[in-house]
Amino acid sequence: MTDAKRINEITGRPMAECEKQAQQIAECIKEMNSRIVEFYYTKKDGSKRQAFGTLQPDIIIPIISQAPERKPNPDLVTYYDTEVKAFRSFKKVNFVEYVKQAQA
Repeated sequence: MTDAKRINEITGRPMAECEKQAQQIAECIKEMNSRIVEFYYTKKDGSKRQAFGTLQPDIIIPIISQAPERKPNPDLVTYYDTEVKAFRSFKKVNFVEYVKQAQA
């Protein structure tokens, strides 16, 4: 199942809106593979959380090589939070936005 379909199934929001959110999540993850990204998501308590995260291999590989392996959850985005120096995750349905890198 695609992320957009899953978001639609969980939230009941219009498919076009879910597709846009899924695309933004994919872009954010792609950006996190090469840099630290500022992004926002809604926490369980309803508040908006600002996060600075990355998936850069040179940062996360040394950390994950020492951690126990976990089963991936397709409803979550897991990232390395550069402020708290730990892995965090959020539900894809709670993604709000990410700050795109300025074009040089």
